[in-house]
Amino acid sequence: MIVPLLAGDDEQALGAFSVFGPDSNTGRIVGSEWDEKVLTCLAHYAVLAIQNESRQQALRISQQQHWTAETFAAVGDISANLLHNMNNKVGIIPVRIQAIQDKYRSMLENDAYLGNSLAEIERSAMEAMQIVQENLSHLRPIRLEKVHIASCVSDAIHAVQISPDIHIKLEGLDDLPMVMAGGQSLVFVFKNLIENASSAMDGNGDITILGLAGPKWVTTSVIDNGPGIAPEMHDRIFELDFTGRAGAHPGRLGFGLWWVKTLMTRLGGSVEVESDGRHGTTFILRLPREGNRS
Repeated sequence: MIVPLLAGDDEQALGAFSVFGPDSNTGRIVGSEWDEKVLTCLAHYAVLAIQNESRQQALRISQQQHWTAETFAAVGDISANLLHNMNNKVGIIPVRIQAIQDKYRSMLENDAYLGNSLAEIERSAMEAMQIVQENLSHLRPIRLEKVHIASCVSDAIHAVQISPDIHIKLEGLDDLPMVMAGGQSLVFVFKNLIENASSAMDGNGDITILGLAGPKWVTTSVIDNGPGIAPEMHDRIFELDFTGRAGAHPGRLGFGLWWVKTLMTRLGGSVEVESDGRHGTTFILRLPREGNRS
C-alpha cells in the first residue's frame, strides 16, 4: 500500500509512504481500510513537517540577510567616519613631507638618513590610505556580473603573499559553470581564505581548491592540511569581533572571516567550515549557478 505525499493546491508530490504485509493465506500483499487511513494521516503530517522546515529555512535566511543589512548599516557609518578622519589626518602627511623636501632640498641631499626616513614616512602614509580604501570598498553595493570562479581563484593566488613552501593545487575549477557574483568580492574571499590557510600552517603545507557543480549550486572548497579548527569554534570564527588570529595579517583591518561570510551572503551564497580540530580545515563556498538566483 502506497500513499503519496502531496503538497500545495497543485498537489506536488514530495515523496511517498508505503506499508507492506503479506497475506498469510495467499501470500499477496494487502492492506486494510484502516491501514490506508492511518497511512494517509501520517502522510499529511509528513507534508506539514516538510513545509514547516522549508518555511523555517526561508525565515532563517531572511533573518540572516536582515542582520547582515543592519550590520552593514552600522559598519558603514563607522567606516565613513573612519575614512573621513583618515583623509584629514593621514592625508596631510604626504603634503607636508613634500613641502619639507622642497624647502630643505639641499639639507636632505647631504643627509641620506633624513631623506630616506621622510620618503619612508610618505610611502607608509600613502599605503595606509590605500589599505583603508581597499578594505572599505567592500561595503559598497556589489555589481553582480557573470563570473568564472577559476579566474577569481587565479587572481587571488597572484595577489596573495605567501611562503614558497605553500603548495596550492587546483581541481575541477576550469569546468565549473559561470555564476552571478561580484568579481572583486569573490577574489577577496579566496584571497582571505588562502592567507588564513597559510597562516594556520605556519607557511608550510598544502592547499587544495576543489570545484564541483550541482544542478542549482556551484561549490568551491578550500582545503588545508593544517591543525584544524575545534568544532566549538566553527560559528565563532565568523563573528565580527573574533580575534583568534589577531595580527596574523598585517595591512588588513582584522575583520577576517566575518568579511568572507558577509560577502558570500551578499552574493546570495553561503560559507561553511568543516574540521575536527586535528586534521586540517575545509571552507565550503556555495554560489547559485547563473540563472538560478532566487
